[in-house]
Parts: sequence; C-alpha cells; structure tokens
Amino acid sequence: MFRGSRLAAPVMMLLMTLAYPGNAGLEKFYYKLDEKKLLSGGIQVFEQQYQVEGKGIKKRVVGVMILKAPPDKVWKVLENWDAMGPFVPGLDYNKTIHVFEPLGNKNKLGNSLIEGQIKVLYLAINYTLNVKFDQANYRQEWKLVTDEQVEIYRKNNIPVKKANRGLKNIEGFEYTEPYGDGSSTIYYYAPIVETSLPLPDILERALSRNTLTGYMEGIREMVNRLEPTNSK
Repeated sequence: MFRGSRLAAPVMMLLMTLAYPGNAGLEKFYYKLDEKKLLSGGIQVFEQQYQVEGKGIKKRVVGVMILKAPPDKVWKVLENWDAMGPFVPGLDYNKTIHVFEPLGNKNKLGNSLIEGQIKVLYLAINYTLNVKFDQANYRQEWKLVTDEQVEIYRKNNIPVKKANRGLKNIEGFEYTEPYGDGSSTIYYYAPIVETSLPLPDILERALSRNTLTGYMEGIREMVNRLEPTNSK
C-alpha cells in the first residue's frame, strides 16, 4: 500500500481534493420508512431527483435497510472495502491502492484511492474511486477518478488505472443512523452508476437498482458474520 506521507504536503492536499473540490454539507434522506418490511429483512428502494450543475435534474436510486448491529460495528464493515469481493454479487475485487489520510486519526477523517472491478450484465467494469471516510458521522462518499486525474496521480508515482471507456460515472454516498435503543442500525446507500452505452434512462436506473440491492445484501452478510444475533 502506498502512503500519502511520502509526498510533499501541498501535493498531497491537491491529490486529496481532486474529487472533492468543496464541502456542500452532509446530505441526508427523510423518507417514510416501512419499519415492518425493514425489520423483517427487506430493503426499501426509493427514487430521488437531484440537481447536477450544467446538466439539469437527474434521478438516482436510494436503498435503506436495518442491520442488527450497532453503528460502530456496521462502520467497521463499511470501511473495509478490501474485504467486500466475496460478499457482493458481481464484484471481482476492491483493493486500496493509496492512502492519503489514514483511518483512525484524530479528526476521524480518512481518504483513500480504491481500485475495483465489477461485472454488470455482459461487461467487466474497471474503476478507481476516491473515497472519503467520515467516522464521526459514520458516512462515506466516493467519486470516480477521471482520466485527467489518473495522469496527475501517475506523475506523482501513484499507480492508478483508467476506467473502462464504457463507464461514464460512478459516485455516491452511504451513512448510518442508530435505530431503536442503538443496538441496530438504519443504513442508507445512494450509488450512481452511469455508462456511456445507449441505454434508456429506465434501463440505466434498473441497472443501478440491481447493483444497489446486491451490494446491500453483501453488506448485510458481512455484518451478520460480525454480529450474528441482535445486540441487546
């Protein structure tokens, strides 16, 4: 693993902020949850409209589920991207290739580059994400590393691969909130996956929806392995 401390501080700060030029605040969702469905193990999926600068209104899917473990336990699973491969359908692997800011530091923030490959329909999609970890709020945000950013990283001896040409965008965020007495967790997952293939919007959203449920079920399995019973 490559450590950010090997780079000069101004360069490291530039690379850390390539995918996050500003702080727009912590977006959260306020949906009417079907607790009966969630408590029985179901996943609620919502569609949300959001504004994209210069591109108008777009739509994304958001998944919500209840996990039978407290938020700190769930966070331990969410921060361990490298372990997700065997649990998430279609995910060949995720691996951390560079750490700008390590997890567990005093400000409870982390920032890493994570490379991965996922199979969607008949495509094997390669990507590298800039992932921001916010432990204080049990929140993560990620954004696809662009070809232009890849060149900057490579010039600074960070070996980043370019994404598939058919991949237009990956971004999103996830966060948790305590549920009930705090022994369980409400988990929100809001991914965006866009391809440059000529797919109608409805099919593109269906693709995101299928990716969403598979990922969330994988997270549930990982959490259950840590916390097989209700924590009371």
